[in-house]
Amino acid sequence: MHKRTVIYRGSLKSCNYSCSYCPFAKHKMQPSEGEKDKRNFMRFCDSIESRAEDFAIGAVFVTPYGEASIHHWYWEGLSHLAGLPEIDRVGIQTNLSFSVEECLQIFGTEGRDKLCVWATFHPEMTSMDEFVSKCHKLIQNHVMVCAGAVGVPQKIQLIRELREKLSPAVYLWVNKMDGLKRNYEPNEIEEITEIDPFFKYELEHPNAVPEMCVDRCFVEADGKIHTCNISATKAVNWYDSGKEEIFAPVCRRKRCTCYLAYGGRNDFKPKNVFGSYPVFRIPEKFKAVFFDLDGTLLPAYGRKEAISERETPDGKRLLRGLPDGIRRKLAVLRNTCPIFLATSMPVEEVQRRLKKDMDIFQGGIFASGGYLWLKDGQESKEKIYPIQIGNRLEVTEFAHSAKAKLIIYRKDGIPYKVTMIKSRHCLWEEAECARMEEISADWDYRFFIEGNCMEMVKKGQDKGTGIEELCKWLAIAAEEVLAVGNDSEDAAMERVCGAYIHKV
Repeated sequence: MHKRTVIYRGSLKSCNYSCSYCPFAKHKMQPSEGEKDKRNFMRFCDSIESRAEDFAIGAVFVTPYGEASIHHWYWEGLSHLAGLPEIDRVGIQTNLSFSVEECLQIFGTEGRDKLCVWATFHPEMTSMDEFVSKCHKLIQNHVMVCAGAVGVPQKIQLIRELREKLSPAVYLWVNKMDGLKRNYEPNEIEEITEIDPFFKYELEHPNAVPEMCVDRCFVEADGKIHTCNISATKAVNWYDSGKEEIFAPVCRRKRCTCYLAYGGRNDFKPKNVFGSYPVFRIPEKFKAVFFDLDGTLLPAYGRKEAISERETPDGKRLLRGLPDGIRRKLAVLRNTCPIFLATSMPVEEVQRRLKKDMDIFQGGIFASGGYLWLKDGQESKEKIYPIQIGNRLEVTEFAHSAKAKLIIYRKDGIPYKVTMIKSRHCLWEEAECARMEEISADWDYRFFIEGNCMEMVKKGQDKGTGIEELCKWLAIAAEEVLAVGNDSEDAAMERVCGAYIHKV
């Protein structure tokens, strides 16, 4: 059984911010209301303590209507829950206006590594520098943080600046803007997705499937229960019902229209990135990250090899090195874990494309697993998987008949990749692929198609086997690493890695 997540929303209906659109900014909390909210939350915490083991509860998340983090009882309650051995995560949604120092003092040192803070940036109420400083201060004290903002089209540049100032270790989410009264323009979606690679899920609104929500529930201050924050009220109460009744999925919604709804489903696709409790929006910590190059870190130019020194296949000047924004993010990311390349390109082409930016990476997988390289201080380790062409003449004749240029890539004189490149915009036909299957049936390499290139590497080698081998060199498990890619050849990384991000 999966461990369950319980989301709590108290009776609090006030906020210390005065955002014009928010009803909670207009209500000033009376002392009696505060006492009531405190009693309700402490009662809830007591119930979690008595039920955590029997109900298999692993996470508790406070998602208030107003701002809860400025009230000490929430930190006291969450600290107590974090001390329970059955609880893996506790968290709270906040505008980050609370005193970090006071929070840490109340929470104490025990259990901080279980605390998740979901921080929303309100640019009209606080400065970006203050917001970022608080995020980093929490992280320095072993608190997990995600940050985000509403995807207002006119504020995309501001959100981009926030992404630049935050550590790459902090996931910056962007919520769709309700009330936009129009669809996002394609260029707006593209710009936001560059900031938040999971933004597309905000726009999809999947059909509601109650059976995907058996491991969570949403509890109100008086004990009323919902499956999630937008689902119907159940006929049972948290304080006088059993676990089978409480977690029985009940939903009359047609679609899951917000993150707490779709992000808590068991079939949420990025769950492998966010771990067992994706509602917190906190990615798992990884011991290494592998990046595809062409189409992921660099624009895809179509032709993988033999691009002229000055031009792309479209006649545009081919820029050397990484884009400035990506370079800065990678430079900071490598301070948190080693980063590697995982590309179908031969190492010669990568070195030519990246120039000095090769120094950012601790090594990589090249030629889709045909060549591996690890840089460890002043020492280097490498492995070549040589390929033997069964009948060189037959391959040469095949390339000639297909009007393709034949290139053999070697490392230390050993051939490890063969590429046949057709003219610009010319694709490989099914009959040609079938002919190559016939020619190479008994040879020791596999071939695959990328655009106008037919690529050949040693049979049995791909980016997945390359990651497994490099992980052995690093003495880590492939399940502890993240991979980022964009095409079918990158599926091998998804096969072996603990998490995979498909870059749109």
